Amino acid sequence: MRNPLSAITYFQRNPGKTVPMVFVIVLSVFLIASIATMVNSIDLTIRTIYAYTRHFTYAIPQRVSLRVPDEQIKVIRDDPRVDRVMEGSIFFTNIKTVMGRFPFVVLGVETENREYLIKRIGTSLIEGRMPAEGMPEAVVSAPIAENKKLKVGDMIAGPTDEGGISGSPIPVRCVGILKGPVWIAFTTKSFADATFITTPKTTIFTTKNPDDLFAVNDDMMPTGRKGEGKLAPSQVQLLSYQNLVEELRDSLSSMYLIMTVVNFTVIFVISLMSGMLSNIYFTQRISEFAVLAAIGYQRSALFLRVFAETMLLTSLGWLVGALVTFVFLNYFKTAVFQPRGLFIDPGDPFGYKFTIPIPFTITAFAVATIAFRLKRLDPVTIIERR
Repeated sequence: MRNPLSAITYFQRNPGKTVPMVFVIVLSVFLIASIATMVNSIDLTIRTIYAYTRHFTYAIPQRVSLRVPDEQIKVIRDDPRVDRVMEGSIFFTNIKTVMGRFPFVVLGVETENREYLIKRIGTSLIEGRMPAEGMPEAVVSAPIAENKKLKVGDMIAGPTDEGGISGSPIPVRCVGILKGPVWIAFTTKSFADATFITTPKTTIFTTKNPDDLFAVNDDMMPTGRKGEGKLAPSQVQLLSYQNLVEELRDSLSSMYLIMTVVNFTVIFVISLMSGMLSNIYFTQRISEFAVLAAIGYQRSALFLRVFAETMLLTSLGWLVGALVTFVFLNYFKTAVFQPRGLFIDPGDPFGYKFTIPIPFTITAFAVATIAFRLKRLDPVTIIERR
């Protein structure tokens, strides 16, 4: 004979009562995990677009100068871990992001340095050719071409650019495409120097061992403690991966706080509602509990059975909700987000960790409600009513 209080037995006998609760949990997991993952996708998007900072670092002069001062360049060169230091000229092309059109740097360096950086990044030309010296031409990586819907021969920047900034006073054509996934764009230094006379020049450096780049960045200008590094913050800024991530997450901190408050408010409301549902289900089964109490079941045994049943239902709801979230986010990733310049990771643990309290809080609310009813249960009175 099957145990009448078995969670599986009850689910089989009463699908109309248990399915709504599971459904509510699935919806709450989907809602919370989706929102958290989409918010965190802003961080992922920026880190993906500017992933080239994992391979080399920009030193940018402060506004008082068009070039990084020689003494600051010497500080960089004197570090024994540094491999190559080069001057670069830049202009911008607009890309689509979740925050609208955003300027992305097109880097102009000498041919030798360009080939060095391309090899450093691990990319190569897959279509078209490299830009000709002094000509308004550029090569872009495949992700940029996809983002801007470019093909060889199209304009990547010009005086009629919409949104973002006007990247160039003359049209600049895409003459080649580099294989991805790193977002990068190159032009010739001779063209950039002749066309963008008032744009500050940057200093770019790499390390002999690529794994040393972050350590060198921290020595040159530590994140959050810029005055403690070798470089002078009054003369130069460092566009390093660490500084980029730090500033990004600092700017998003308020959004994360709001999201956290909203998510836990939703969890509280869902838990309260689920506790009410559990109380209703218990009322519908109160005769069953009364009979079992009358024939000798201890209240602690009844409580443990209720706890196991509720925990099973909430865990099942969480697992189904996580699976539904993963499937839907995978679809949205390719169909909605990536074409609009937004990167999203359907398996991002950041989103799912916000849903971990759901089965525990729902179980706590539900079991606390039922435990109160069990404590006051009078089996004789209930059986006599029948």
